[in-house]
Amino acid sequence: MKTAHPLLPFWDDRLPGARATMFCLPHAGGGASAYRDWVRASTTLDVQPVQLPGREQLIGMPGIDRMPELVSLVAKLIAAMAPQPFVLFGHSMGGAIAAEVTAWLEHGGYPVPELLVVSARPPVNQARPEPDESEDEWLVRRVLDMGGTPAGLLEDPELRELFLGTIRTDMRLLRDYVPTFGRLSVPLLALGGTEDDVTESRLAAWQDHFTAPVRIRMFPGGHFYLRQHRDAVLAAVQEAVTESLAGRKPVHGS
Repeated sequence: MKTAHPLLPFWDDRLPGARATMFCLPHAGGGASAYRDWVRASTTLDVQPVQLPGREQLIGMPGIDRMPELVSLVAKLIAAMAPQPFVLFGHSMGGAIAAEVTAWLEHGGYPVPELLVVSARPPVNQARPEPDESEDEWLVRRVLDMGGTPAGLLEDPELRELFLGTIRTDMRLLRDYVPTFGRLSVPLLALGGTEDDVTESRLAAWQDHFTAPVRIRMFPGGHFYLRQHRDAVLAAVQEAVTESLAGRKPVHGS
C-alpha cells in the first residue's frame, strides 16, 4: 500500500470501490482546498486534489513558475501513484497543467488517463491586457472579478501578501507558457460557464489537439461556475468516464 504524499493531502482518505481516481489541479492562486468538498461528494469517483508547492500546507516550499518543471513534478507523481483507471481534471490554470501532464505521460509511454477534463481553459493563452494600476492592484481586481477568492481574504495584510505571492508565481507561469501537448489520443471533456469569457467556441478549439471527438458541456455561471454546479459537474465527468470505459476494446480471450 502506498503511503501519503505531500502533494496528495487526501490520499489517506480514499473512496473504497471507486470506479476511477480523479486527480484535480487548481486554478491560479488556488490550492487543494478548492476541491475539499468534492472528496466525499461522489460515490463513484475517488477525488484526489493535488497540492502544488508554495500554497496552503506547502506554503514553506518554493512555488514553481515554469510549466515544464511543474509538469514534470506532477506527472512523475501521477506515474508513481495513480491506480487504474484514473482521470485528470484541471480548472483554468489547472486545465493547462492537466493537458501537459497528459502529454508527458503519453509521450513517455506511461499509463494515460481514462479521461482528461479541462474546465474554463482554452488550449492557448488569451492575450493579457496591460493593467492601468499597479500589478498587485490589477491582480486583486482580476481575481475578485472572477469570483474565485473571498474578498475578506484580501483585506487581511498577512493573508493578502501570502495570496499575492502565490498568484504572482502563477501569473509568471502562465505568462511564459507555450503549449507543447500537440495532439493527444485520450478522450477529452471540456467544461465551461455560459457567462465566462472562456466561451464554448474557445473550448471547441481543443478539438485541434485531440484525435477523438471532444465533448463540451456548458453550465450556467461565470469562471467559477463549478462551485454552484459541483454535483452536476461530477455527474458529467462520471458519465464520460463510464462511456470511455465501455468503449474500450475487449482484451483477446476475455
